[in-house]
Amino acid sequence: MNYLQKQFDALLKYWPNEDQALRDVRLKSFDQFKTLGFPTKKWEEWQFTDFSAIEKTDYRLSWASDLPQIPKKIPGQIDDCHIVFIINGHYQPKLSNIPNGVTVVTGLDHFKSNPELYAINGSKNPFLALNTSMMNSGAHVFIKSKTVIEKPIQVIYFMTEFSDPLMNHPRFIFHIGKNAQANIIEHYLGVSTLSYFINSVTQVILDENARLFHVRLQEEAPTGSYTASTHYEVKSNAQLNVTSITSGSQLFRHDIQLDLQGKGAEAVLNGLSLTNNSQHQDQHVVINHENDACQSHQLFKYILADKSSGVFNGKVVVHKDTKQTDAKQSNKNLLLSPKALMNANPQLEIYSEDVKCAHGSTTGQIDPEALFYLRSRGIDLKKASELIIGGFAKDILDSIKNKNVKSYLNNKIEDWLESVLNDG
Repeated sequence: MNYLQKQFDALLKYWPNEDQALRDVRLKSFDQFKTLGFPTKKWEEWQFTDFSAIEKTDYRLSWASDLPQIPKKIPGQIDDCHIVFIINGHYQPKLSNIPNGVTVVTGLDHFKSNPELYAINGSKNPFLALNTSMMNSGAHVFIKSKTVIEKPIQVIYFMTEFSDPLMNHPRFIFHIGKNAQANIIEHYLGVSTLSYFINSVTQVILDENARLFHVRLQEEAPTGSYTASTHYEVKSNAQLNVTSITSGSQLFRHDIQLDLQGKGAEAVLNGLSLTNNSQHQDQHVVINHENDACQSHQLFKYILADKSSGVFNGKVVVHKDTKQTDAKQSNKNLLLSPKALMNANPQLEIYSEDVKCAHGSTTGQIDPEALFYLRSRGIDLKKASELIIGGFAKDILDSIKNKNVKSYLNNKIEDWLESVLNDG
């Protein structure tokens, strides 16, 4: 906690003339973080994840002096995408490619006219409070009403090698206007061999009849710790499709809240977590059905190798007096090692009678009968295992229509699988 106080004081001195409303939000949020503290195993919704490494490491905020030499080739860039490029927390407009109908401003500039969007509203998530107090990077991306963006917009948040442990607290807001349509890739990528900490917050707003395909890709370095909070607001007849692929960082915690606020709002959430060595990935999802005729379908899968561990807590809440609710929740986990560990807790809270809801979770190992069948056809053990595990993973990508995005993700899954099977 001491290093955070030191860095918070340094931040206030670094921006002595920032907007007073922002300064007030920072102070209030940091007070709330100090009151909450880091989660402990006594906290029910945090009990399976150990944050002591983050608490004890002396991280410092990234400043302008930490901007490295800009790479000639943008790392992780997917073919035929518009680019929003941020390196070590610093937005690079000259390397970004913003299409017509889209406005991109830094988070701090956006705050000046929209302070209400940055309020934490009594949340008891300490990492949300910490981000709000120390937000030092990020961007607001606005898709104007009736605008259709054909090419994906890839937002790349890249952490380079550096000389001491850094932390960043990026804040992103993706706002899809009325009757607009877009495909946004939120991509976190790191290569540092030193310990670092990313604590991101993303707010996604879909206005009436908007359409958004949102891909979240987390490829932080094994030395990284990554915490995230994502909040979706889906208005009437809007459609949200989310695919999340997570393979990086030593420690990963992601809190997702999705509010289906308008009548006829729809959401599909697909997630794949790939863990090996001693990695730990923890995801909490809450979906609120707040209006009539809303649909939500979620499928989260984990593949766990070596001594890695995972947590999935999913909750669907159907609010009182809502009608024609359709909600499906599924969690499936594949253990590649007897030392791997998975904790899963799917939940339904239903306060209405006009609903169609289902949920479930399964955890197991590779089906020996399927493996025997493939080997009986002359396929060696490694290839047979690859086919089975790859099939388990890749159906998460079925809803992705863009061939370049799908190809990039398929290649990442194949590379990870090849590495795990070779080590095994």
